[in-house]
Amino acid sequence: RFVSQRAAAVPRDSRPRGGQRLARISTASSFSSSRRDFTMPHFRVTYVVSAPDEAGAREIVDALCLEQTVELPLALVPPGTWINEHVVAKCESLRRRLHQPVKPSEPGDTRWDAVVRYNDDTSGNELPQLLNVIFGNTSIKENVMVDDLVLSSALLGKFLGPRFGTAGLREVLGVMKGPLLMTALKPMGTCVAKLAEMAYHFAKGGIDVIKDDHGLANQKYAPFEDRVRACCAAVKKANLETGRNCVYAPCLNAPAHLVVSRARFAKACGAGAVLMIPGITGLDSTRLLAEDPTFGLPIICHPAILGAMLGGGSEETCRGFSHKVLLGVLPRLSGCDATIFPSFGGRFGFSEKECADILDGARRPMGSMPPILPCPGGGMTMEKIKTMSVAYGEDVCFLIGGSLIGHSPDLVNNAKHFMKIAGREDLYGPLESGHGGYRSYPSAHVPHADPSELAKLKQQMVTMEANLTQVTDMYLASEKSRVEEKKHAKAVYESSLLNKDKEGGHHKPDHHEPHRPGPGDTLAKGVAAPPTPVDGNYSKVFNRPSPDDWTWDRIPLEMYKQDGGSFKGCSRYELLGKRGESTVFQVRYFECEPGGWTTLEHHRHEHAVIGLRGVGEIQLGYHVYPIGVGDVGYTAPGDTHQLRNTSVTEPFGFVCVVAADRDRPVEVDPGVFLKSAAAKHALQYGMRNTLETQAKHAQAHSKQSHGAVAEGSACEYVPGRKKAAAAVESGSACEWTPGKKH
Repeated sequence: RFVSQRAAAVPRDSRPRGGQRLARISTASSFSSSRRDFTMPHFRVTYVVSAPDEAGAREIVDALCLEQTVELPLALVPPGTWINEHVVAKCESLRRRLHQPVKPSEPGDTRWDAVVRYNDDTSGNELPQLLNVIFGNTSIKENVMVDDLVLSSALLGKFLGPRFGTAGLREVLGVMKGPLLMTALKPMGTCVAKLAEMAYHFAKGGIDVIKDDHGLANQKYAPFEDRVRACCAAVKKANLETGRNCVYAPCLNAPAHLVVSRARFAKACGAGAVLMIPGITGLDSTRLLAEDPTFGLPIICHPAILGAMLGGGSEETCRGFSHKVLLGVLPRLSGCDATIFPSFGGRFGFSEKECADILDGARRPMGSMPPILPCPGGGMTMEKIKTMSVAYGEDVCFLIGGSLIGHSPDLVNNAKHFMKIAGREDLYGPLESGHGGYRSYPSAHVPHADPSELAKLKQQMVTMEANLTQVTDMYLASEKSRVEEKKHAKAVYESSLLNKDKEGGHHKPDHHEPHRPGPGDTLAKGVAAPPTPVDGNYSKVFNRPSPDDWTWDRIPLEMYKQDGGSFKGCSRYELLGKRGESTVFQVRYFECEPGGWTTLEHHRHEHAVIGLRGVGEIQLGYHVYPIGVGDVGYTAPGDTHQLRNTSVTEPFGFVCVVAADRDRPVEVDPGVFLKSAAAKHALQYGMRNTLETQAKHAQAHSKQSHGAVAEGSACEYVPGRKKAAAAVESGSACEWTPGKKH
């Protein structure tokens, strides 16, 4: 109590002079606030500080506590104030580090471990701000390194984390034991056909993950869309021949507004994973993709550019992030399922201890987040596999590129050689018969393909082919947009010539001069404004081609879901809210063909529907109501609901407005729902026949697909995308206040 009172007595306008005074004040603050603020959820960061003595280290840490939170002198946020007690970080411990540098960078380079506690609220429960609080401005300073990060269970719960992790990746690839194997398609400058040929041979030889080299983007040698189509088809062909589940992972090194659209394109083409470069495109763009249930593919983290943020190394630098945090903890927190890093013994100089630290970050307990797969690579050769196996264990994915390509001209044999030295037993897939020098099993135990598994595989291929229709629509919409932009430019040019003719009378076009109307000029009648952007937080308009055409310019038609077991004849257009707009809601247009219906489901969020075309009906709980053009329906949280087309000749279309941040819908079995409704209520006319028809449809589809059902819903669960923190100005038509319904 004495220490707390003495610290609180410091005048508000006083300025601490010297490191000793500052250390005393902030230490006292730590003691007092730890008692007052102990029950608040916190996360802890361990910093390594370089200073000649404890007093110097304490001065650095006390300054860090202020810099990373309020960025003000202590005199302006003195102990005893609410901000000091609840916002300013507190140093919990400071001790001399056990491991000291072998070659100190300068005299007095002694290392200290400081554990600093932050209130969870300082992070805003968002990844970008969390990173800002952890290191923000202090990253610009010298003599400080982030060594470890431990989040509270409450804060961990704000992030979905890896969707698959190590165990999930093994299930996707069908490899339940032994190390996984990865290689890269390279070099930059190789044409699409050659890259696809390489992908086919690698998959044919059994390489589990065939990824783009991180240098492959959208260059003219191998444009992204052409490359993804070809490589997906090549790996698919190999899988059909071998029975394996090898995957192709294209690189999403793209401009910010294209990352998600390229990811969706890759999935629609049949990619089995994607390669992200968080150092370039951002950790939060990775998190956004990982938490999107309509995407749902494994994400592999590549370390390009992150090296600039690393501390340690052969010089034992005291700045940046530790290998554990930057290449283990943060990729995992952002939702990556695997993390690539240079192994010791390669061309990048990582030490064995630094690689072990990365393993710790990738595998240690982090709430409900699964461990992620370490992928050591970086100039490694096949001769070093045995040494790497000892260091990394079985749950690892070995990445070898150049050594695998250069081993011999026969890439299939090279791949099988890679499998053999890695200790894999499945040298041949379920549909192959072992021959030559490699065998997966003794001849008496060669596994036979399970007919049900083959049927599932065929159904997946059918779904994949259906997805290609979506890809084609996306491509055609893009081409249509380009044509319209050219038409607009031509119209502007012709208008400028017309105006000059009226003013001067005899203007002849000069093809070398710019043809743009100047300020104050009037464009010719009929010259439209330039098309608004599709992606990004810009004002925009999407027009329909004609009153009878229920499509929207530059917006592709999308599937309602990937399987038709719970619905029939539905499609959708994502109009607003999913292409970078800062709305707290999303606007979608759904259409049911004659006799079609949406999924019968319920969820915790609400949504509104407005009839735009045809006639239909909406199931709300145990009751059914008609919905026509201009009619409005509201679904309250928890109510079982469904929309159906009651016409036999005309489509039924409606707009659905739903919150951007919402829970995952729960499908309701129409047969079970019918029994429940009949036990409690008299059924409206037609309801029994409708639900019985749906139950038969679902049962028939389940038999046809052998139980393989794809994820997805008309309501599309999107976690963690609340826009309330954007502080919408009062009075706006889009105003939204947390905890208040408008």
